[in-house]
Amino acid sequence: MQAIPSYHSAPPLDLPVRFFMAAWLWLLLLAGTWYGTADGGYPSPGLWLPLHLLALGVLGNVMLGALLQLLAVVSALGFPRPAIWRHGLWGSWQLGCAALCSGFAGGLSAGWLQLASIAFAGAVGLLAWLWWLLWHSPAQDSSSRGLRWALACLLLTLCLGIAQLGVLAWGQPWPLLALLPLHRLAAQGWVWLLLLAVAQVILPMFLLTPALPGWWQRWASPAWGGLLLLAGALSLIWPAGGWWWLAALPLPLTAWVWGRALRGSRRPQEWLPRYWQLALGLLLALCVAFVVGQWLDSEALRRLQGWLLLGGVAFTLCVGMLYRIVPFLLWLQLRRGVKPQQKVPSLQQLLPEEKARLGWRLLCSWQLAGVAWCLWPVLWWLPAASGSLLAAALFAHYRAAWLRWRQGTQPVGKVAQAE
Repeated sequence: MQAIPSYHSAPPLDLPVRFFMAAWLWLLLLAGTWYGTADGGYPSPGLWLPLHLLALGVLGNVMLGALLQLLAVVSALGFPRPAIWRHGLWGSWQLGCAALCSGFAGGLSAGWLQLASIAFAGAVGLLAWLWWLLWHSPAQDSSSRGLRWALACLLLTLCLGIAQLGVLAWGQPWPLLALLPLHRLAAQGWVWLLLLAVAQVILPMFLLTPALPGWWQRWASPAWGGLLLLAGALSLIWPAGGWWWLAALPLPLTAWVWGRALRGSRRPQEWLPRYWQLALGLLLALCVAFVVGQWLDSEALRRLQGWLLLGGVAFTLCVGMLYRIVPFLLWLQLRRGVKPQQKVPSLQQLLPEEKARLGWRLLCSWQLAGVAWCLWPVLWWLPAASGSLLAAALFAHYRAAWLRWRQGTQPVGKVAQAE
């Protein structure tokens, strides 16, 4: 069953937006950490810092903001006390990211890692409560079921990460090498399952595509979640088996379903499909990299696999969704307070199309820079420079949208004179 968004249930504007703005700040900080990857080692301590800045600081904030928004408008999950999430979840997540990255930058400093484990434990408590509310929500559409799976994977990812910090910072005698592949599997599940749930809403709503096939909506999330659980269980029983490939089996089918939907879009010339098309190309490249990795084991290929997943598909879709969701949320907020003699500015007025197309071009340069770094780590300055340019463009574009929003619902003539 396809979810029908209910925008009167949307949370306060600053709840998702503060996560989105934090993601921009972490993206800017990410640019200064690539120098530690110049040795080309994989895995290596120098890679832990940019990896977690990207996964937790950038992608984590964008995906949490999108999750809270979707839970309200799709799953009818209200936020009667938004301060708990505005300060508690947001604050604990930022503190955990800052402490974890400080610990990595300081050579696994125990004090910082202990603080990170405490902060993320607080986030786990709030997210577990959120999952409990979602589980008891009356919403039974496919997107809500997918969000349950995604949130469960996020909780598992955080718990496994905290367990690893228990080894590194608290001296617990837990098997670190057994926890690490499970942590990676759960993190992949969080990313893919949330993207599945988001796509079921975003594609028909913003790209005017046909609804995704009914069988896909019913079975994609539970089948993928089941494969993740199977891969994790087999990894515990036979650690040397390399069972991670089970979690990658749905990737080609996902590319086919999304590609088929995009071909049916009634807005093929708009800018937003470009982001999805780029993500699809990266997804197909990831499938090829996984297949090649079965026969060829090299550090460059493993870097490329990680880049295509996090810096490629996930980051591309996050940036594309931000270019649409942020002005849409601003527009929705204005609609709530509109008066009869006033006219709400359009999405195009809040964030013009040429800015979104510029963001897409900068994103393409980021992808090329990332691939070059995967092949030649000495070129670490390329993703650093392209990431800085992209962060600067995002800030300029969203600042312009915010200033346009600040003008409120003035008559169109006055707005034109003000501009």
